[in-house]
Amino acid sequence: MKWEGMRLRFRALATSYWVPGDDYLYLIEDAVKRYLRDGDLVIVSEKAIASAKGLLVDESSIKPGLLARLIARLWMRFIWGYILGPLCHLKPITLKRLRRYPLPEGARHKQLALSRSGLLQALRHGSEGGIDVSNIPYSYACLPLEDPQAEADRIEEHLR
Repeated sequence: MKWEGMRLRFRALATSYWVPGDDYLYLIEDAVKRYLRDGDLVIVSEKAIASAKGLLVDESSIKPGLLARLIARLWMRFIWGYILGPLCHLKPITLKRLRRYPLPEGARHKQLALSRSGLLQALRHGSEGGIDVSNIPYSYACLPLEDPQAEADRIEEHLR
């Protein structure tokens, strides 16, 4: 497909917050049915689908090990906050947050990243292995989909 010269238009559609057990296929259909035409692209947040599928972990129930506590205290606060962050030209507000990385909560999050994604992902300063804590209530983390392509195929089939 050639994109040169092609004009694209986007329309953001709001839905309610999806919770575990929601029929996300119906929610997507309901949101797009008035607008969808042949050849249109439908883009859906992976986190929304993962939330509806119940791929959430309550990090408050995780007991961090020594490695997770070291990553939170030394790696995040000092290595990222004072060395890697400035080298990567992170924004000053991001550096400030890294230098104040929350130790108990951060250690639990790093333990989840270690157990789900491994050491290299746990050393990242955000979205470790696709684990997402932004815009998720309380102490929950959203895990990535096991097979995003299968979910995309399921949505496409449903909308057809």
